[in-house]
Amino acid sequence: MRTFQNEIIMELLNAMDEFMTTAERLINKIINETNQPEIEAIKKGSYDEIENADFLNNKKTLSDNWFYDVHGEHCMFENTITGQTLEVSLGHKEHIENLDPYFFYNFLKTTKHLTHLTKHFESPFKDMLNLFEDLEQKKLLKHIHRIEYRKY
Repeated sequence: MRTFQNEIIMELLNAMDEFMTTAERLINKIINETNQPEIEAIKKGSYDEIENADFLNNKKTLSDNWFYDVHGEHCMFENTITGQTLEVSLGHKEHIENLDPYFFYNFLKTTKHLTHLTKHFESPFKDMLNLFEDLEQKKLLKHIHRIEYRKY
C-alpha cells in the first residue's frame, strides 16, 4: 500500500471539504432552481425525494452551467463549461457528505486546481479505497456503509 506524505494527506482532506461544500451548494441549486414535486420533504432533509425535474429558468442547466442527473440513489453534477463533475449519495441531508472513492477521484480529476492529486492514484478506485481505509485507521474518516466514508 502506498504511503502518503502528510502534505498530500492535508491536501486531500481539504479537497474533501471542498467536495462537501460544493455538493451542498449544488443541492441547494436543485432545491431553488427546479420544480421538485416533493419540495417540502426535500427542504426537511429527505434528499432521496430529489428527482430530475423541470428547471424554473426554462433552460437545460442550473445556474453557473451545472447539469444534474438523478439516477438511483445518486445525483451526478457536471459543469457544462469546465467539465468539473461531482457525484453525491442521496438519502438524508447528511448523505451528501459521504465520499465514494471513485466519485471523489473523479472530482479531483475534473477540478482544475486539484488534478495534480490524481497522480498519486495509479488505480483510481482501488488506490483511493486504500487511502480511505488508511484514513479510517487514523480516525480521520469513518466508514458509513459499503464503500462510503465521511470525515469526522
